[in-house]
Amino acid sequence: MTSIEQLHGPVLLGVICLLIFVEECGVPLPFAPGDLLLALCGLAIRNGSLHPLLAIAAVYLTTIAGAMCGRELFEVVGARILRRLTGTTRLRGSLDRAARLLARGGWPAVLVGRLTPGLRIHTNEVAGLLGLPRRTFLFGLAPGAAVYVAVFTGAGMLFGRQAMGLLLHAVHRLGLGVTVLLVVLLWVGLAWGAARLFRMRESESESGRA
Repeated sequence: MTSIEQLHGPVLLGVICLLIFVEECGVPLPFAPGDLLLALCGLAIRNGSLHPLLAIAAVYLTTIAGAMCGRELFEVVGARILRRLTGTTRLRGSLDRAARLLARGGWPAVLVGRLTPGLRIHTNEVAGLLGLPRRTFLFGLAPGAAVYVAVFTGAGMLFGRQAMGLLLHAVHRLGLGVTVLLVVLLWVGLAWGAARLFRMRESESESGRA
């Protein structure tokens, strides 16, 4: 990740999008997992290296495109790829969990799988292996990817490097859903405090005029 952090502007965004796309297709990237790439994108936005709307739109669309390509890839040659990754055609561990989840049905299962730590990429793979309809997969993928991008990019934008690391640790410890709830509560608390402070200053200003 150190070499990626030294990049700036369009080159940085291009590298982030490329790595996200590759990971979503099912290629493990232990040196640059998607959550860290998104947090790095948010940090670059915070530092002014990337335009916020352009960067967020780019990583979101890349996530969608990569996941759809991953689904197609595993539908066509899933068994061969699976033998390379696991040494067998039998699903193991988190792959098996994702298969059971999607077998229960529909886009809500895709959404849950995309938001469950450890199942995000496997959801794409299993959707292809099971031949899950593209529309059903996309209906669950789109909101799941939106939450995923918002949480990790927002972490980098709002809290910087140190707090970003704490948030990533919390996601893996508590799960994405609990972490999202905590972030929302934090936002509400900050908004309430800012509004209260603004009203107090207005009152003091009016009292000073009187």
